Amino acid sequence: MDKRGRRRTLSEQAILDAALGLLAERGADAVTVRGIAARVGVAPNAVYTYFPDKAAVVRGLAEHLLGRVDHDRFADASQPWRDRVRALALELRAELLAHPGSVHLMLGHPPDGPHTQAVRETLLAVLVDAGLGPSDAAEASYLVNVHILGAVAFEAAAPPEDSDVAAGRFRWGLDRLLDGLAARVATGGAEPAAGNAP
Repeated sequence: MDKRGRRRTLSEQAILDAALGLLAERGADAVTVRGIAARVGVAPNAVYTYFPDKAAVVRGLAEHLLGRVDHDRFADASQPWRDRVRALALELRAELLAHPGSVHLMLGHPPDGPHTQAVRETLLAVLVDAGLGPSDAAEASYLVNVHILGAVAFEAAAPPEDSDVAAGRFRWGLDRLLDGLAARVATGGAEPAAGNAP
């Protein structure tokens, strides 16, 4: 029998699905071009037709995951900014935790595609709505992303624990971060006086 008859049709989506499967079953280290090729039943050079290297596959994978986040629903400026940041952070956490190895891959190959940019721009817009200037909003956006990625990375690497405990820790940290941003907004972005510094 001609083995080619059993070969799956190759596409970008088939490659990303294979990468997600490897990630779920064997972890981030298994997501290689050779591993993906073996999973879809093609030679590695067939994968390179769609993605030039592993970094491109990882960026495509991040785009696939972030594309599931409905960032438009956080753009309603009539809603409190804290609620919008919290909801976006919780949705991003849930999406990343559904694929635990994804954060490890993304930290090694930072994504930069349109879905990534859309999520970043949404968060920036919400922080500007909160009353932060462009520079402060950019720094605050970075801080929120560090909290999300760092918390998910630690949770994915740690021994399994009660999911409610992990979620509670995440929310506690996020709320303290938002408290700090709210204080920054309340002072109009002014630095504290030297005598009041901790």
